[in-house]
Amino acid sequence: MLGSMVPSFTGDAAGPNIRDFLQILEQVGRMGAGQNSQLIAIARCKMLGAAHDFAWKDDSVTKASTFPEFRALALERFDTEPLCSKVERIGNARQNAREEARSFGNRVRLLGTGPTANSSGEEPAKAQLRREILAEQMLSQFLTGLRDPVRRFVLSRGLKSFDEAIDVAAKEERNNKFSQSSSEPVRHVDENANSPEMRSCLDRLEKLLKESLRSRDSVEEDGQRNARRPPFSGRCFNCDGLGYF
Repeated sequence: MLGSMVPSFTGDAAGPNIRDFLQILEQVGRMGAGQNSQLIAIARCKMLGAAHDFAWKDDSVTKASTFPEFRALALERFDTEPLCSKVERIGNARQNAREEARSFGNRVRLLGTGPTANSSGEEPAKAQLRREILAEQMLSQFLTGLRDPVRRFVLSRGLKSFDEAIDVAAKEERNNKFSQSSSEPVRHVDENANSPEMRSCLDRLEKLLKESLRSRDSVEEDGQRNARRPPFSGRCFNCDGLGYF
């Protein structure tokens, strides 16, 4: 089961921190358990110790219907990383070598969830301003951290929405992979010239070529001899002239 791939979360330093725990859950969701209810159920079953009461006795958690909603509640409760460190981690985010564009976008989103998770006590205007600034920062970092050539393509579109940028990048990435897989590279003879099979084939071709050249030279020599042949020297029976009968 996919749930067996998720480690237990206790809410203390004994196991993974809340961000690693949530990131593993998102990876499991992409592998098959993609429904919000399934991910939330797996997360709650994996919460032990101090985290158990949060998962099963907190009314806001039991009412959560989407995984992003559950994630925000979990970060608000267990994420103790300083705000400056969270912002710095967003600024250092880069797409890994084998990481898909959509996975990278979700990672940037997860990094950006923390700075807004504890803004419930702020004035509405300040909280909204904080969310808008963070959304711009996540979009900027997503575009900066993407790998080329997808990054250049997305930048050329002038997108203003973080979600739209993720969708465009994921689509362009799929197009590039399809183009690369559909075009087979041209194989040159010298790539396998030293293999026994290729060497034998080349030897046979060389032999056939030499025989063809010898046959051509023989035909040319016969033609040249025929062209240099002297006129028929016979005499005519009637007039005794040369060259004809």
